[in-house]
Amino acid sequence: MMNISRKKLLIIRFLINPNFLKPPINPNPLIISPPASFSHSSIHTSTYNNTNLQFAENHTENLDKNPNFQKTPNLVSQLIDVIKSSKGNCRSQLDLIDTKLSKVSVCEILRVLSCEKVLSVSFFEWVRDRNRELYRNGDVCSLVIDNCGWVGDYDTMTALLTLFKQEKITINNKAFGFLPVLDSSTAHAKEKIALVVDVLNKVGGSVCNSGVFALIDMLCGIDCFDLAKYVIELTEKKSSYYAILVREKCKRGDLDYAYALLNEMRTVGCEVDCKIYNYILGCLCKSDKLSEAMSLLEQMQESGIQPDEITFEIFIASACRLGKMDFANERLRSLMDTGSNPRVSTHVAIVKGYFNAGRYDEAYEYARDMEVKNMPAISKIYSVLARLHQSKGNVEVATRIFNEMMEKGLKPDFLYYKKTVNTLSRNGGRGLAQDLRMKYSKFRFE
Repeated sequence: MMNISRKKLLIIRFLINPNFLKPPINPNPLIISPPASFSHSSIHTSTYNNTNLQFAENHTENLDKNPNFQKTPNLVSQLIDVIKSSKGNCRSQLDLIDTKLSKVSVCEILRVLSCEKVLSVSFFEWVRDRNRELYRNGDVCSLVIDNCGWVGDYDTMTALLTLFKQEKITINNKAFGFLPVLDSSTAHAKEKIALVVDVLNKVGGSVCNSGVFALIDMLCGIDCFDLAKYVIELTEKKSSYYAILVREKCKRGDLDYAYALLNEMRTVGCEVDCKIYNYILGCLCKSDKLSEAMSLLEQMQESGIQPDEITFEIFIASACRLGKMDFANERLRSLMDTGSNPRVSTHVAIVKGYFNAGRYDEAYEYARDMEVKNMPAISKIYSVLARLHQSKGNVEVATRIFNEMMEKGLKPDFLYYKKTVNTLSRNGGRGLAQDLRMKYSKFRFE
């Protein structure tokens, strides 16, 4: 059994399912609680309260047809009570509610039903009949599967997954929060995981692939890497499955484990692709181990795997962060020699690199050069440069860049443009702000 303190266990379980600590709900759906007063001090950080606030603000309209459901922030709780008290036959009562539930509120209801171990299929079917788009949502479908797991109804889980396969609906890591991987023995956790994998294999198809991927992703996300590898042993040694483990270990800076996974993949004959190398290269560069990253890049190319645009961006962004602009430009030329276009984020990294090094003129000249070469998203590059100047206090320079852009017919990024306009308005530059608004207005009309 894993050695996890009770306090840490409660925190992790709350992150997986925020509602398992939820207080009891009003047992009588016809008794309407008075509207809560949402003062600043009463708003808590829990997911439950936040989702209820959002629901109360945005989704409590059109309820006149049923006087039992008043426009209060407690509507979600009342719906849950109706579903619980109906004992699986809630359709007739839910049909009286003339409202379109949001994804947030539907997910909230599904999570609480899972916490209460109440099967949610009838509610899910009601959602399907009223909102086809919401019914096909990956989060909603995944939480319904999770609900079946909490209730222990694997037959219904299999039936739903078969339906999802027919309709080409995929599930994500929200489908497996019910698995007892944190508060039980490893043997018990493996037993439940094997049961889920058996269901996924029985259904097969795209649902099986997305389900296994999501299961591994969920286990890695909560640091259960041994159990994630157990899933791979039960299913298939695929690059996409190993990639999840490598990605998560690199996020945690555990390079030794990532290298071990790389060697394991080679040993079992599993193809190591560019994406997996990129995860490790990114981790090395973030740790300022540029020479080690270059050595791994050489090994990668010697094995016949060519770097892609993301590989080059990893090195370029790292060099820019360290102020090594010559190296960054060398990598950029190498990328363009392959006939590939750099990603917009690569250009942005170079502009930021020059700017952060105090080389403002070179940052501007780089943007101008990209414009001459007709690089895509030049508006984004200029907008970022203007925003950098505005953040540095160089509002006049930012204004000049935005003016120049719009005179050339380039539309600025709205958020960056807006911040500059607001800064001008606050600091005595209302005339300049108005001029920017006038020039920007033509893009709105177009």
